[in-house]
Amino acid sequence: MKKFIYPGLLCLSAIAALVSGILFFVVSTTGYLTGSTFNFAVGILLIVAAVLIAGSSLSKWVGGKLAIVLQLVAAVVLALALAFFIHDKADFIGDSFIPMQRADAFYGALGVTYTSIVFLVISVIALAVAGFIGQPEESK
Repeated sequence: MKKFIYPGLLCLSAIAALVSGILFFVVSTTGYLTGSTFNFAVGILLIVAAVLIAGSSLSKWVGGKLAIVLQLVAAVVLALALAFFIHDKADFIGDSFIPMQRADAFYGALGVTYTSIVFLVISVIALAVAGFIGQPEESK
């Protein structure tokens, strides 16, 4: 059972990171936030994290120790992406707590922003759980 859960969690983590990056790009460049500044570091870091996670899932070819190092580097990259993401959207999220009448596009962009944060957190949690489960041992 462990041999199916471990790669599944890594796959979930990589896909969630990519979905979060896509949603971040979409919400930052379209709709209500069109014309606002866009932090390219978030997108680049999420793509790098997804590639590192996918590389660590190939532990049979990469090697066990290198896969662990790739997962640790991916965790650091995901944490940096989350920090940049929150920093980039802090004013926008903070404005949502001020009671005012706003356009529907504001709340749509806010919902997509929260969804992107949730996918990023799911990616971090799935990577952490995969790290604690560990790689399946080869049967002899």
